[in-house]
Order: sequence, then C-alpha cells, then structure tokens
Amino acid sequence: MNNLKVKNANFNDIPIIDIGPLYNANYENKEIHKIGKIIKDSCKEFGFFYIKNHQISQNHIDSLIPLMRKFFKLPLEEKNKINIKNSKIFRGYTPLGQELTNGKYDWHECVDFGLDFGIKGQCDAIYKKQLLGPNQWPETPYSLKIILKKHWDLMIYLGRIITQGLALSLEIPKDYFSPYMNKSHCYMRLSHYPPLKCHQENKGIEGIGPHIDYGFITILFQDEIGGLEIKNSKNKWISAPIIPGTFLINIGHMIQRWTNNYYKATIHRVIQPNKKEGRYSLPFFFEPNFDTIVTPIKKFCGKDKQACYKPIHFGNYLKRTFKNSYSSIVK
Repeated sequence: MNNLKVKNANFNDIPIIDIGPLYNANYENKEIHKIGKIIKDSCKEFGFFYIKNHQISQNHIDSLIPLMRKFFKLPLEEKNKINIKNSKIFRGYTPLGQELTNGKYDWHECVDFGLDFGIKGQCDAIYKKQLLGPNQWPETPYSLKIILKKHWDLMIYLGRIITQGLALSLEIPKDYFSPYMNKSHCYMRLSHYPPLKCHQENKGIEGIGPHIDYGFITILFQDEIGGLEIKNSKNKWISAPIIPGTFLINIGHMIQRWTNNYYKATIHRVIQPNKKEGRYSLPFFFEPNFDTIVTPIKKFCGKDKQACYKPIHFGNYLKRTFKNSYSSIVK
C-alpha cells in the first residue's frame, strides 16, 4: 500500500500514501484505519506526505503544465491585463519580485484564484469584506480557464477526502471538520520560478522564502524540475523529490492550532532552479469556511496540556495574511 516508511524525521523518505481506500464509504475497514495511522506518523514526523491513487486522471494532470507555460511566456503587458492591482480581493497576476515572505521579496511570478463570485451593486462591500468576488481569468491560452475550473472542482473533492483521512489519523469522527469546510474558502495559484539573473545569485534571493502555510492543507502539483526544500528536525534543508503520479500534501497553521501543536506545520521554501524555463507548480490551498472560528480541540487540551492558542476567526486572519504579503502591491 505504501512505498516508503517514516525514518525518524530526517526527511530522507517522505511517505507515499495510497488513499484509494478512503473513497470507500466503509470506514470500518481495517485498511482505512491503517491509512489513518500512516497519515498520523507522517504528520507527526514530517508535516508532509505524498498521495497516490487519488483518482485524478493522468490526462487532466498532463494538461496543466503546458498551459501554465503558455501563459507565463506571454509578454508582461499581456499578463498585466489581469494584474492583482486590479482586484480588491487579492486575485490575479503578481509580477516577479513583488510578493513578500517574512519581509523579503520572493523571486517568482504567480496568478491567484479563489471562489468565483460575481458581485453587483450593494453587495460589493459585503463581498469585499469576505474576500469574495470574481476571478481575473486570462484570455490566453483560451483553454486555461476551462482546465483550471475543472481542477478547482477536482481539488475541492480531493481536499474533503484528505480531510477525512486527517480526522481518522487524529482518532476523531471522520466528518469532524466537515461543518467547517462545507463552504471552503480555498485558493489556487499558478506559480513560475524563473532562474535568477547572474547579478542576483549572491544576494540570498529565493523563489519563496522560509515559511509555513497559513491554512489547513496544501495540495501541491509540480513539474519535474524540483526546488522545494523542507527544514528537518536538525535544522537542515532537505529536497522533496519529484514523484510522478502523486500530489504532495502538507499541513498548515490552522491544523496546528486545531490540534494544539499535536500536528505542527513544517517550514519550507523554494530555491531557484537552474533550468532555463524555470520551475512551474500549482498549489491548491484547501481551507476552512471564511467565518470558521478555529479553537483547539478539547481532546488535545487538558490538565497536562493547556490550550496554546486562543480562538481565531479564519477569515480575519486570512485578510491580515494577504495584506502583509501584498502590502507593496494592493492598497
């Protein structure tokens, strides 16, 4: 069922988990509870794991990177037609070197998409307050919008399956998180990391600087170039290998808060590739509902372990996070 074993948090082998049985409605199956145990070990030791047998067709997966390449190869003037400056809810294209991570500019360009709402008239203020509204879709390539909308739907379903697996791993009801995820405030990002220019190589510039993900889980699809690095328990950076046919999953800050540090989000970064075209990736951030109040689960608090976190409103936290990341772009 699983190709790799956990090895004392050295990140030499991030586990590959066969999640096929999670699609079976029979959650009394012993195989499913074995998966829960492996997810738990992976989250405790790594904060990352690969998934296979995710039921996303290879034809769909194969269509993603070529379309992303076509978009990012467009002239800057064309890409800037959907610049994030045009959006009041942090949707659209961010040019190279304009996003901040921990106060430092990253060296990537990207396009951000969210739950696509049309907004009209008096609803504008309400939708803006909740970070809802229309996406800025690129006109070229034409099929990109169609494929990305399909990808969104596939990732929502996959995110719910993985969330049930996480609940099983925590030995709580499999649908525990469902009321907090039924209107998930998710985000999807097209990312391109071009090689650094010669004069930049010694200035400590990174594709994305060291960080933990702000939300619940991230479902990452990436090309064959690599560049993602994870910090291990010995404070060393270790490369996450590319494994065809899989998605790479990592847990974020919200599940860390929910589990009162029982699971902890892992620091990671992206270094610049040497390849001429650079690296392409497509992370999907599967998140709680906007109005979810994230509070440590009672199971993980008690006499010997007090709550490490106060309740937090996810949507307000999200707005603060975005404003910090795009403070130099979106006013």
